[in-house]
Amino acid sequence: MVAPDSTTGKSLPTDTALPLARIRTIMKSSLDTGQITNEVLFLMAKATEMFIQHVTKESITKVDKGNTLKYEHLAKFAQSRESLEFLLQIIPQKIKVKEFREILKKKDDQDSDDSD
Repeated sequence: MVAPDSTTGKSLPTDTALPLARIRTIMKSSLDTGQITNEVLFLMAKATEMFIQHVTKESITKVDKGNTLKYEHLAKFAQSRESLEFLLQIIPQKIKVKEFREILKKKDDQDSDDSD
C-alpha cells in the first residue's frame, strides 16, 4: 500500500505492522514535536518494528526450554543490557507478594533503627 506524502507529493509505502495513526498520536503527545511528516512517521514505525523484533529475537535466544517467549524473558533481557536501561520501568522483573512484604519489612526495620 502506498500513501502520498503531504510535503513532496511522492508516494510512501505504508506496509507497517504498527498503526501509523497511533504512532502519530504518541509522537504528538511530546511537547517538543513539531510537524510530523509521513516520511518521519514511516521511519518511526519501521524503527519501532525493528527494535521490537531485535528485543524479541535476543530474548528468545536466552530461553532455556521451548520456543515460548514470556514476560520474564523480556524483563531479564532488559535487566541484562545497560543500553536497555530505559525499559526497566516499563518491563520490571516481577516479584512475589511475599518477597515485596519482606522488602517493606526490612525498610521499616531500617527506618525504625535510624530514628532511635
